[in-house]
Amino acid sequence: MPGIGPRQARRIVQFLLRADARYRRDLLAGIGNITERVSQCGTCFKFDEVGRQKRCVLCDSSERDPTILMVVEKDVDIETVEQSGIYKGYYFVLGGLVPLARQRKASESPRIEFLKKRLHEDTRVKEVVLAFATTPEGDHTAQEIIGTLKKEFPRLTVSQLGRGLSLGAEIEYADQETLRNAFTGRH
Repeated sequence: MPGIGPRQARRIVQFLLRADARYRRDLLAGIGNITERVSQCGTCFKFDEVGRQKRCVLCDSSERDPTILMVVEKDVDIETVEQSGIYKGYYFVLGGLVPLARQRKASESPRIEFLKKRLHEDTRVKEVVLAFATTPEGDHTAQEIIGTLKKEFPRLTVSQLGRGLSLGAEIEYADQETLRNAFTGRH
């Protein structure tokens, strides 16, 4: 499983071996229920317990701001942003980043076409916030999307999350790119 190394895997197995039989049965039943209860939202592509409308709880909420759409790489990014409590708009899960080499098959490419379709269908969106990892691939993806959206949706504001020094960071140890971002994004 991604993120689970050999040591963690051994710990999990040892834990399960020591757990009582009822716990293991409940765990297996829970895993079995995933396919019955959880699916991908037809609007934002987040995995969730979707209703009859094939929409997740966030997309179904009328209390969110319909003028702003945050594009993230993966589901877990939504959870992190939601925990902060600072964002109240809607989301779109891109499902990956655009590789620098651009040798990805069409079936493996991020959902940029679905994003464009959503923006055509939902004219209330005025701003798209790109929230990707601060990596070369994340930056490349952002630039690709900015170029695509500016061409097709000229009135749309496309922004990116600010970058810079993290809380408690020492300037002396910051790399040049971090300092450049901190300076240009100052307020």
